[in-house]
Amino acid sequence: MTDVEELRRQEYDARARVGRLRERAFEADEERDLAELVKAERELAALAARAAAARRADAVALDTKGPDRSLGPQTSGLEVTAKIRMSYLPTAFCHLLDVRTQPLVTVTLRRLGQRARRLRVTCAVDGYSAAAVETVELSESNERPWSADLLPTFFPAAVAAVTELTRATLSLQVEDLENGQTEVHRTVPLWLLARDTAPNHVIDPTDGTPVDLTRYLGAFVTPHARAVGDFTRVAADRHPERMLVGYQGSSAATEPQVRAVYQALTDLDLAYVNSVTAYHPEEVVASQRVRLPSETLSQRMMNCLDGTVLFASILENISLRSELVLVPGHAVVGWEAWPDLGEWAHLDTTVMGPDRYDSARQRGDQVVAAYGTPEAGELIRRWPVRELRVMGITPME
Repeated sequence: MTDVEELRRQEYDARARVGRLRERAFEADEERDLAELVKAERELAALAARAAAARRADAVALDTKGPDRSLGPQTSGLEVTAKIRMSYLPTAFCHLLDVRTQPLVTVTLRRLGQRARRLRVTCAVDGYSAAAVETVELSESNERPWSADLLPTFFPAAVAAVTELTRATLSLQVEDLENGQTEVHRTVPLWLLARDTAPNHVIDPTDGTPVDLTRYLGAFVTPHARAVGDFTRVAADRHPERMLVGYQGSSAATEPQVRAVYQALTDLDLAYVNSVTAYHPEEVVASQRVRLPSETLSQRMMNCLDGTVLFASILENISLRSELVLVPGHAVVGWEAWPDLGEWAHLDTTVMGPDRYDSARQRGDQVVAAYGTPEAGELIRRWPVRELRVMGITPME
């Protein structure tokens, strides 16, 4: 058994143990000490990092004959290197990705001959995107390689139809603008993740490093969706004064509004359904299914992440500052008690039922306290929705 295989076996066993602990901690109907789970999560994270490093070492050894090889330099007079940066594309929020931080492909050109070259580089995902185009002049006096990151613009209707993991083709062309000749034309297969799949991270195939995408869960927070607006009216009826006013009056007025939202959701009798599996054939993406708030309200079922983005959507709709708190295998929602005080309260949306608001609050705060310590390491992600909007992460609907 190779080192990589042994590490993968250990990682598999560690994930199974963590899964059992998560089930006890987050799906049981009682309060539990999360210290054992946090310790196991840290051990798993360290083991996963070692396994990833071992896989990268193997990948580097094979790379000389892999996808980074030169594309026809003998005939084109060009050395062209194309590196796919995301082999799994998140269709849910691909329109929000920034080419500067999440490019789909990086292309590098180096002139081999003596003459200057005027070139056009084009890439597109056939049937799903427009073309991303870059032009460059490789002058006689410049011997340095030229490099560009490319990210095509995807057609909304096309990616909206991706309801399950789908194979697609990335097409790359390099054309000589002087004579109109195509110097390089290459196609590369890649995967499109289902529209309701939210990856926590994807692996950059060029170096094996994980790219954190958890911030894009903010796209699933949809305060202006019709169903969310209609439900907010229902929630207002559960408030003692039958109104939800956001940050008006004093800080004492904030929590009664949150409680009213919780009670209204309890009235819906939402079923907890742990339908989180998202299919992918390789260990290069960590993802799960997420329902849009409108879907959760219509289907009347949810998992922890569904409930978190739904609750955050309603809070944003009534002008309260919400946050998404993500820990391995679980999520809770938070809100700021009063603007700019930096005091946040939290609630676990999987704890639902009449007269259980205080338990849901206690569980939410407990999760944040357990994972927000130096001993827990980097296991927690806290994304205030207001900051995500400033980043340009807008609602999906």
